[in-house]
Amino acid sequence: MMSAHVIALGLGSGLNQSVRAWFQQFNYLPPLPLTAAQVDTVDKDPTLEHLLTLVAASPHQRFILMAHGHEDGSGLFLKLTAGSPMQAEHRFIGRLNELADGQTFNDFDKKHLGLDKAGLGRILGLMQKVRAKKIDCIEFRACNLGRNTLGLDRFRRFFGARLLGAPDLHTFFGHGPVVTDPKLLDTHQKGHVGGEWQTYEFPHWLRPSDVKPELVCCFRVNSHHKPDGGHIAADSPGRLEAWIKKFVMPGGKPPAKGDMALHGIWNTTKQIILEPEDINEPLGGWGSAGGTDKRLILPATENYRKHIIYSRG
Repeated sequence: MMSAHVIALGLGSGLNQSVRAWFQQFNYLPPLPLTAAQVDTVDKDPTLEHLLTLVAASPHQRFILMAHGHEDGSGLFLKLTAGSPMQAEHRFIGRLNELADGQTFNDFDKKHLGLDKAGLGRILGLMQKVRAKKIDCIEFRACNLGRNTLGLDRFRRFFGARLLGAPDLHTFFGHGPVVTDPKLLDTHQKGHVGGEWQTYEFPHWLRPSDVKPELVCCFRVNSHHKPDGGHIAADSPGRLEAWIKKFVMPGGKPPAKGDMALHGIWNTTKQIILEPEDINEPLGGWGSAGGTDKRLILPATENYRKHIIYSRG
């Protein structure tokens, strides 16, 4: 694995805690893969200017950058600067690239970027500092950013990175309780309170009806059909560890105590279809119990790798 600097900006305290828990327990981000040498979770001043400041000051050459992304893949929920109402959408990133290449800043730019000459100067000055670092790679874990390949390439050129990747679906980080007892596995649904839940059963949910699941991974979902809490129940500690190694992180182990962190991709907007690897692998993720949903994509699977899209210099 290669080491990277993790910077999460504007996610909120709950997600920050889950991000830190993931890298403390597993310290793994596929598909390159990367491991965290440093983790910074910051909520003050969630702007592109602040993100550039943090990247420019970092001693690292690889980055895992996290911020909320737009549903259509058009950009990030980060204002360009504290004084600009505009967010870091790829149309504005593309124009900043052109201005950095020498095009003239005009009244149209001032209006549509929401920047004056001083604000533009700060952004372009930080951009040049970041580009001078000659960044090797950036993995964005910003929802849907990989959906727009033009935008992805504009972000890569903006940061001056050799390689930049992002998911084309929703990304989640979470943590919740884990139990490893057959009796608790049989009664785990008693914990399904507080809204709609989806249960993913392992091995495959299409097993014979008289064969019980060996492990369940359950998610409470919000009104947008996105994960908002959950738990894992297995029939034994050994089963949980085997599941982690196969689907979560090769060589990974359950936490010695407390909640377990989980990361993955979650299909909320694309057409749900059956992938070839879903047939060949006994992964409950191609259908929740009842077979009505196919949303869960875990990090050690081929499907996860397929949904990280790259721009290369």
